Amino acid sequence: MNKKYDYNMKRLGLYLLLIGLVAACQKEDDIIPSVGYENLYVIQDDPSDPVQHKRYELYQTYGVPVFFNDTIGKVFVKMDVNGDSIFHYELLDLNWAFNETNSCSVSYQVTRLTDPDMQMKALRFAEVYLENAMPALHPYALWLTEKCYELSASSGVVEKGLITRYRNMMFSWIDKLKENEMLETAKSYQKEVVRLKVQYYEDELKAFDKVTDEKYYAVEWASLYPDFVPAYDMRIWDLTRALREEWEGRTDYRSDLKYYGNYMNPDFPQGVWDDEQVDAYFAHVRGMVGAYGFVAYHLGDHYFTPKNTGMDLELFLEEMLKYPRKEFLERWEGSPLVIKKYEILYAIIKDKLGIEL
Repeated sequence: MNKKYDYNMKRLGLYLLLIGLVAACQKEDDIIPSVGYENLYVIQDDPSDPVQHKRYELYQTYGVPVFFNDTIGKVFVKMDVNGDSIFHYELLDLNWAFNETNSCSVSYQVTRLTDPDMQMKALRFAEVYLENAMPALHPYALWLTEKCYELSASSGVVEKGLITRYRNMMFSWIDKLKENEMLETAKSYQKEVVRLKVQYYEDELKAFDKVTDEKYYAVEWASLYPDFVPAYDMRIWDLTRALREEWEGRTDYRSDLKYYGNYMNPDFPQGVWDDEQVDAYFAHVRGMVGAYGFVAYHLGDHYFTPKNTGMDLELFLEEMLKYPRKEFLERWEGSPLVIKKYEILYAIIKDKLGIEL
C-alpha cells in the first residue's frame, strides 16, 4: 500500500512539475515590451543642451526625429530561461529600400557626427530641407553623419551626401556646404527623393512603359532617321549633340553653330546663326527625339535610344523635375508621346505624393 502511495505521489509530482514548466514558458512568451518602439522616435527637450534643444524643435515643428547614431535605442522583449533580459536594438537601416533590401550588392561606410558645432550645422541643413519640402518628402526618421561612402562591386567607392529609403533618410558631408548653398542642395535632394518615390508605384508605371513601343529601345538613332542632315557635321551623333548640350550644361555646340553656321541642311537658314536660330534648331532635334516618346538618349552611348523602360523613366524624371509644369509642356508641346508620359508621372507626383510641380 505504501509503495503504491509513493508511486502515485511521484507521478503527481512529475505532473505538477510539467504543468509548472509549461505555465512558466507560457508566462515568458506573454511578456510584452514595457516601452514601445514608437517611443524611441520621440525627441525629448533639454534647454541646457543646444543640440538636443534643436533636435526637439525640429521634431515639434515637422514631426521628424533627427539622430546622430543609427542605433537609436533598445526595447525590452522578455526574460530568457536564465532570468536575463532580452532587448531588441532599433536601427536605422540604410539598406532597406522601397520594395527590397540592397544588402547583397551595396554596403555603406559611415563616420558618425560627434562635434557639437558640426551637429548644429547639420541640424541647420536638416531644417532647410524640411522647411522647403512638401510633407510627402519628409522621412520618418533622419540620420545625420559626418561622412558616408557607398561601397559596391559595380561603382566602387562613392561619396554619398544623400541616402533615402522607404522610411528613413541620411544626410552626410554637410561640412562642405556653405550657408548660401544649403537651399539649392536641399532642393536637389528633394528631386532625388521624388524620383525614388515615383518608382515605388509599379502598377501606375505600367502605363508609362506602354507609351513607347518596346522595339524602339536600344536602337541606333541613325536607323530611325537615316536621311537626317546635320547643320555642318555629317556624323549622325550630331542629332543628339543639341540634346546633350542641354543635358550636360555645355555651350560648345551652340558656339560652333554661331561660328560655322549651317551649310548642309536645306530646311534651315544658311550661314551663321544667332541664338534664336540655334534655339529653333535645338527644338527641332528635341522634336525628333520626342517623336518616339524619349526626352534623352542612351546614358552609356548617345548613338542609341534609351536602353529600356527603366532608363527611360530615370531620364524622364530628371528632365521633368528640371522645369515647372507650364515650361515643360511648352518645351515638349510638339511631342504627343512625351506629353502622354508626362501626364502619367504628373498624376503620381501630384495625386499620390501631394506635390505640385
